[in-house]
Amino acid sequence: MIRAWFESHLSGAWDRLDKAAGKSGLFSVLKDQWMVILYILGIVLMTAGIVNAAIQPVNFGYVIFPSTGAQSATETGVDALALLIGAAGIYISYLSGRQTTKGRMVNFYLAIGLLLIGIAVYMGIYVLGSK
Repeated sequence: MIRAWFESHLSGAWDRLDKAAGKSGLFSVLKDQWMVILYILGIVLMTAGIVNAAIQPVNFGYVIFPSTGAQSATETGVDALALLIGAAGIYISYLSGRQTTKGRMVNFYLAIGLLLIGIAVYMGIYVLGSK
């Protein structure tokens, strides 16, 4: 009974948003694959250490808490950002190998991908060095 009520209201909300946003664009991707996006977001937050930050809250005055045993919420955000930047760099580097129509784009994708991976590694090393 509760499930049917929830699904009917969710369906109505999706219909209203679909009419407002149209059939193309980012909204249609979000509508079709919202569960995948939630899973990826959950994995990124768990990997970044959201449980540690929630269990052992520290002073919000620190962006990176200088102890190895605890982690601040902002440090979790920095870790999650580094993970997402690194994943984007890996994906763009992967796309460089699939680009067969334009030779210049292969080098561009690879350079951007390696730059993003380098930024993510630098962020990770900076956080580790600050602890």
